[in-house]
Amino acid sequence: MLFLCVACNGCNMFGAGTLGGFQEWSFPVSRELFDKEISNLYKDNPEYIIPEKWQYLDSWEANGYGSLDGKIFHFKSQPEELYYVSYWETKHDFLGDPDRKYTEIAVRAFHTGKGGWETVDYFKKNKAGKNRINTRFYNEIVSKLEKKLNLTSKKENYWYEIFE
Repeated sequence: MLFLCVACNGCNMFGAGTLGGFQEWSFPVSRELFDKEISNLYKDNPEYIIPEKWQYLDSWEANGYGSLDGKIFHFKSQPEELYYVSYWETKHDFLGDPDRKYTEIAVRAFHTGKGGWETVDYFKKNKAGKNRINTRFYNEIVSKLEKKLNLTSKKENYWYEIFE
């Protein structure tokens, strides 16, 4: 059993990592190209930039999460909230193309302006809340990135989700 856990962890089968994460989406592009399109998304949608009133919440790097290279998206419409998002490059070599690069993205935490940042664990008994965040993230961010990149992302599913 220990071997299985180590093997799966080495293959990135546990998803978003330390903070956990909401639904992951995979794009068949390099991280470099994806990063460029994230910058363009902010440029085309300045409402996603964290407002000054919540700048103090952007302390991820100071708190030891700088390696995640996360981004914060602000949603002004109700419910007003922030999503802390990270993305990372992987190779899905089990699909038969060992050189194909993918970039996966997921919400890691959210903030409503009250209290602290909350992770997916906050929704252990509230699937509707988790689905709301996943849907909003897809509609507001993922779908716009798909249009910018002129491709369709893949909703990632993992074996352990059957136990959730």
